[in-house]
Amino acid sequence: MEITKGSVVIAKAGRDKGKAFAVIEALSDREVLIADGKRRPIERPKRKNVIHLQATRTAVDCITTNRQLRNILKEFLQEA
Repeated sequence: MEITKGSVVIAKAGRDKGKAFAVIEALSDREVLIADGKRRPIERPKRKNVIHLQATRTAVDCITTNRQLRNILKEFLQEA
């Protein structure tokens, strides 16, 4: 499964291991910017190597606010 802008992903490595994030922007084939709306807001996303991310089947169309992002990730975690 490919990781693209708007994908919901799970961190497989690092201090964020096991947490859900949304991909804000794809920097290259190997790096993306991710945010969760709380610890990592949209204004200050984290750069992460795609090798350290697990793709899910969930994707979001547009994310405009941190509150909206937190609600989307909360719903995703409740479904899982």
